[in-house]
Amino acid sequence: MSALLAVALLAATTAADITVPDSIPVQFVRVRQFDFVGGRTAPVKLAFRTLGSPHTGADGAIDNAVVLLHGTGGSGAAFFGPQAGLLFGPGAPLDRKTTFVILPDAIGMGASSKPSDGLGVNFPHYDYADIVAGVRATLAELKVTRVRAVLGVSMGAMVGWTWAGSSPGEIGTLIAMGAWPTAVTGRNLLWRLAARDALLASPLPGGGGARAAAAITMVGNVPPALLAKLAPDATAAAAMLDARAAAGGNPVDLAFALDAVRTYAPQTRLDALTATVVELDFADDILYPPAEAPPLPPRFTRISVPASAATRGHATLGIPSIWLPFVAPALAAARR
Repeated sequence: MSALLAVALLAATTAADITVPDSIPVQFVRVRQFDFVGGRTAPVKLAFRTLGSPHTGADGAIDNAVVLLHGTGGSGAAFFGPQAGLLFGPGAPLDRKTTFVILPDAIGMGASSKPSDGLGVNFPHYDYADIVAGVRATLAELKVTRVRAVLGVSMGAMVGWTWAGSSPGEIGTLIAMGAWPTAVTGRNLLWRLAARDALLASPLPGGGGARAAAAITMVGNVPPALLAKLAPDATAAAAMLDARAAAGGNPVDLAFALDAVRTYAPQTRLDALTATVVELDFADDILYPPAEAPPLPPRFTRISVPASAATRGHATLGIPSIWLPFVAPALAAARR
């Protein structure tokens, strides 16, 4: 889910007790020579947050790790919203008293190394394989060799598909929400390319490029009926675009994050997956309409969440109270 789409659109429809502190300390792994898939080598810092404590099994390995992967332009903090208690509270599927939750910031995003740190457009053009390598470097620092589950939303799901296919055996259960394991095409590709180009053409924070990218993102992602409510007239539309442009972060950072999809094509490695796989989509998601979903191997589970007055298309990913009941059984099984 793009940071531009997330702003002001992901308000929860119901509240849960917030059991996660407002500020989780950000930790860092520093890699002196990180080899990017494109051929460049550069020092990087990899940011991450953790909840709970690691538990060591009889074999000496950490056996209670779960990784959460955020969407495009976001950070691990995206999971600490108003409904965080549903995820991490006492008795929740990711109860931090029993689960070691790891929330990385992808390369190029959040507090990890990114273009706005100084290199700008000269920053390496990373892709999802690079993000996976960064996550794996973070886990190595934490001495985690296998994770019980990976739960990814939007881009995070794409990173999960990429990781599960390239490193079989490291993931027990993959829960991929809001992204299919196939190359991005059509509307889903065009809005990304158009938003990327607008941001690079006018990279002033909050400027015309950010405003154009915000409009492209909304048109490309939001169900028409909801979009009509968000922009009922020119005044409301202008205010919405101004707000999203102002809150969208550094334009070059987001442009690079959007561009990272260019090499995504994990479908060739689906047969190599050893993880238990749950793929979840939403009936009103115009980016991933269930009726157009590609076939999956029979051993995978596909779940389609029905549309309702509470769902928000792709942005429903920001409302755990809607999707969590559908994936809670898989999380519970993964933690056993």
